[in-house]
Amino acid sequence: MKRQNLITAKERSMFESGYRVMHGSQEFVTFWEDMSFRVWYETVPDYYSEHFHTSVEVVLPHEGECHCTIGDTIYCVGSDEVLFIPSDVSHSLSMPKDSVRNLILFDPACLMSIRGIASIRSMMEAPLYLKKDDPVTGQVRYMLFELIRDYYEHKPLSNLTCYAWMMQIYVLMGQKYLSEHTNEEEAIPGREESNRVIINRIVEYVENNYTEDITLDRMAEMAGFSKCYFSRVFSKQTGIGFSRFLLKKRIAVAAHLLSTTRLSVVQVSSQAGFTSLSTFNRTFKEIHGCSPSEYRALYAVGQAGE
Repeated sequence: MKRQNLITAKERSMFESGYRVMHGSQEFVTFWEDMSFRVWYETVPDYYSEHFHTSVEVVLPHEGECHCTIGDTIYCVGSDEVLFIPSDVSHSLSMPKDSVRNLILFDPACLMSIRGIASIRSMMEAPLYLKKDDPVTGQVRYMLFELIRDYYEHKPLSNLTCYAWMMQIYVLMGQKYLSEHTNEEEAIPGREESNRVIINRIVEYVENNYTEDITLDRMAEMAGFSKCYFSRVFSKQTGIGFSRFLLKKRIAVAAHLLSTTRLSVVQVSSQAGFTSLSTFNRTFKEIHGCSPSEYRALYAVGQAGE
């Protein structure tokens, strides 16, 4: 059966800087060939119904407000505020009259693989609303506007420059987050920092060895923890369970291979660390809302069919 592309070659050419296409409630965001950021500047009222995407979205109003609904929470983001919407989180956006704003979307994959990021992964996995009276909001807004300026200039290494700004932003927000969040284990001197170091090393190990036969039991043993304690500490430090973290890492690798190589789906599955093609196909569709072949059809221009 001939595969039906999610977007046609003709439609691709209509969008010089990328395009927005829906597949159910999944939004696919594309970028310039050498970029992993997409920036919109909008001045007219608009509404995006509930959707999700693998990119992180930053809502940055210039004037008026943007209203974002995530679950039962409505964020009314003002012109002195910022909202970070994590990847894979369902949300809707309403931009009323007199709203002037930038919407920034970017692929968080490279940030998530940096050593030490596990310490603030729980912060990055949840909506982050910086209100106008937050001490870091002004600095974050300034850096976001600098990022946007560099994005539109599109000079050599523009993508790296944008990520450099985003890294500074997450460092600033992360330092504040870590200073404010404590738990009962800090009653034991050095315990929290020791756990953070160990979990960072586990995350780094997974990032570099995701094709191996990695199990929860094995990682707990490497950490020197019991299985239950390891699971609890890992979730607390990263904001995600270990098994889900490993799965999302492998699917992220697969998505990158599908969009940048001509490897077959079977080869992609193997190189991403899956031992079962059916498990890979099922998991990929669960996370991305489409099959691996459909994903390739969307992102890989001129890719030969499997």
